[in-house]
Amino acid sequence: MGKKAIVLAITLLAVGAMLLGSTALAADKFPDKPVNIYVGFPPGGVAGNSARAIGTPAAKFLGQPTVIMHKPGAGGTLAVDYVSSQAPDGYTVINAGTSTLATAMFTKGVKWGPNDFTMILGYTAFNFALVTRADAPWKNFDEWVAYVRKHPGFKYATYGALGTMHVFMEWLAKELKLDMVPVHFKGDNPAVAALLGGHLQIYCGAGGQAPHVKAGTLRTLLQVSGEPMDANPKAVPRLAQKLPNAPVQLFTLPIGVFGPKGIPAPVAAKLTEAFVKAAKTPECAKALKQMNMTVQIVGPEQLHKDLVAGQEQFGKLIKELNLKRK
Repeated sequence: MGKKAIVLAITLLAVGAMLLGSTALAADKFPDKPVNIYVGFPPGGVAGNSARAIGTPAAKFLGQPTVIMHKPGAGGTLAVDYVSSQAPDGYTVINAGTSTLATAMFTKGVKWGPNDFTMILGYTAFNFALVTRADAPWKNFDEWVAYVRKHPGFKYATYGALGTMHVFMEWLAKELKLDMVPVHFKGDNPAVAALLGGHLQIYCGAGGQAPHVKAGTLRTLLQVSGEPMDANPKAVPRLAQKLPNAPVQLFTLPIGVFGPKGIPAPVAAKLTEAFVKAAKTPECAKALKQMNMTVQIVGPEQLHKDLVAGQEQFGKLIKELNLKRK
């Protein structure tokens, strides 16, 4: 090896050592300022409430405040887009249904997917359910199906075009030969409000319906994931029982925390540790319970595997249903 080559090799080793040292130093100091947790939907809905459920206790374990930042739009992907473009330093993360990473490539035309983010953890799951007003004429799921078959063009509410529950309803329509028309809202909360106001008669919700079901103003026709909060939960059919061939796993991908691609491993590990501890606090469990959700921790590696598999499954489903972006 020539003298110049030796000098170059030594220089590269020195630079590498400096970079590793600076990364280690940054990780050692992390966090030394607030961590921003973005949410892709308006305040008051499941996304924001779940972010607060885990974000508030996480601040204690991080030693810095956590700030919930709402950036609604484009079915939740506007916030994901924003976070993906931020510096991968651990100070900007997002709380969202991780199914967005598996589905948005097909539904919103984005170029990112599960491989383009740093997984922190999955910690709970949406309480997806098909609900109606307590005074609706149909008393159960089968009666509702019979009604829709006699009334083609039946309108139902969703929390976003080509969102998980919109796709589920399209699958349900095809499976049961129903003629239905979706009415899309910007989030779970306004969709529930429209249902309560009598503007629509059915909503496939993400958890915002839970307190109203508990109060008796809404009732569940079909529980897609999680458990119902109705006075007689045993009378509520579960998706897997009613339609055994349903792609249940796709509709039950967790809510989680993730950040831009490239967050240094030591920083990501600190975030995972803090958020796992936060998820295990009584404070978090209590807040989730109000939405009829439970703590279900999924580590970064398993979460990534589940999302990659979910992306493949969702792509096939979109093709089968002939759904397209408008």
